[in-house]
Amino acid sequence: MPVNVTVEPMRNENSVSFILDKTLIPPGTGNPYPNREKAQSNPLAKALFEIQGVSSVWVLGNEVQVTKDDQASWGALKGRVVETIRQNA
Repeated sequence: MPVNVTVEPMRNENSVSFILDKTLIPPGTGNPYPNREKAQSNPLAKALFEIQGVSSVWVLGNEVQVTKDDQASWGALKGRVVETIRQNA
């Protein structure tokens, strides 16, 4: 069954929250991945860092918060991030 993903902006214009209709980790917990090296242990975070422009990932319950670098555009990234989440969640 495909994972549904809802995209929600955050206060920081470089960060977007991707809300899934399934839980990735226990509610109330969070796993920060501030860089590609730290993401090697998590297949989803590792795959997200393969997208050029992703600078950090945070996995929280049924949510994936992604921060982009200043040069990247959400117009170019959102679709790729959603597809990567659907393939790896």
